[in-house]
Amino acid sequence: MKIDASFVIITYALSIPAFTYLYLKKKNSADSITVCRLILVMGIILRILYICYTDINTRQHDVESFFGNAGGHSGYILYLLENKHLPDFDPRQVWQFYHPPLNHAICAFFLFIIENFGVEISQQTLELLQILPMIYSSLFCITAYKALKLFGIKGRGLCYSTAFVTFHPTLIILSGSINNDMLSALFCMGAVFFTVKWCSNKSVIDIVLTALCIGFGMCTKLTVGLLAPAVGCVFLYVFLKDRREYRKTIPQFLVFGIICVPVGLFFPLRNYFKFGVPLNYVPKLPLDSSQHIEKTFTERILNFFPFQFASPFVQWQADGAAYNEFNPIVALWKTSAFDENTFFTNCISFQAVCVILLAAVIILSVYSAVTLIISIKGTLKTEHKILITVLSITLLANYLIFCKNYPHVCTQNMRYCVPLIFTQSALIGSYGNNTAVRKVTAVFCGCSVFMFFALQFYTN
Repeated sequence: MKIDASFVIITYALSIPAFTYLYLKKKNSADSITVCRLILVMGIILRILYICYTDINTRQHDVESFFGNAGGHSGYILYLLENKHLPDFDPRQVWQFYHPPLNHAICAFFLFIIENFGVEISQQTLELLQILPMIYSSLFCITAYKALKLFGIKGRGLCYSTAFVTFHPTLIILSGSINNDMLSALFCMGAVFFTVKWCSNKSVIDIVLTALCIGFGMCTKLTVGLLAPAVGCVFLYVFLKDRREYRKTIPQFLVFGIICVPVGLFFPLRNYFKFGVPLNYVPKLPLDSSQHIEKTFTERILNFFPFQFASPFVQWQADGAAYNEFNPIVALWKTSAFDENTFFTNCISFQAVCVILLAAVIILSVYSAVTLIISIKGTLKTEHKILITVLSITLLANYLIFCKNYPHVCTQNMRYCVPLIFTQSALIGSYGNNTAVRKVTAVFCGCSVFMFFALQFYTN
């Protein structure tokens, strides 16, 4: 836990957007665009606060140690920093080296610049790496806000949907995580934004940027390729709707493929031809792992017995729990709010806030799922509905298949389908005209802000 004078200053800075809003509201000049910008500013300040009190060894995934360990994302970063080239061995030999290298290369280059200023690599220096995911997370929120506007979401709906993204716990926790999750999520969000923008003007620049986002995203994490079905369906719909413009759109689709495919697949193809690594390779944990789930997938997916909600946090037998978290949907709700962590173990009243936050997550999730099914009656354009529907189904289907094929607690995590946060926000903003949905969204955001503000005083 890192606490110094800077976090005190940042803590007080959090109140500035709130007081600004109250002042503007009193002057009757708090329009939705201004409110959204204040929300984004507050979200960025909250992320800066979070990385100020969260060290690089806290709430990470598969990072391992930068000192004394050659594996994990930390080892990958240091390998690129020291050797200045991609691994020249079968990446399956070292934990996490099978990932595409873009995020790790950016981190290595960041440390390289620091070294060239004469600063020795130390624990304090490595803490600066958290600046990168903090920027990615902030850009994700800004891009989501711009995409929501392109969706035609206005007024209070825009404010609530922007707040939902900005204060979503997953995006705040990932703002301090130095693995490749946050950068890949940013590229996903960029691809969604430029796809929606392309639908309006069919600009070659927008389709090139969409291709680059997916391509570079797959250079960060291969699962970014899951955007392809949604983007492809949108392209097909627009092509059929405006088929008289085929002389314009077909060359653009060719440009998209020429850019996206080689950029996105260069690393897995390299490893396949050089080392025989399967294109979709993901290492499996051993069956005797403490987090292995023994139940069949049918038992897991259909079991919503109340005992699973006795605690709002993910259950691990290795940590003394009575069972390993097994239901992928329940785990998705829990990790959406708290990742794989347990907060405020010594404060029951603060844990009550976590229970309320989880309840809000579940209510909004169920509401979004129902809304997605009946969204044909909504006000979104057809291409936007196609994008949201296909993307949501693709991500959820991939997540469930992943949980089935890799039956471990750690595979049941919201970080594997972060773009769902945007699709959910779009559904909240477009169809959440009733007061109840807005109240639940406000409770969700309020509990999240409180939790991350309070965490600075706790070490767990």
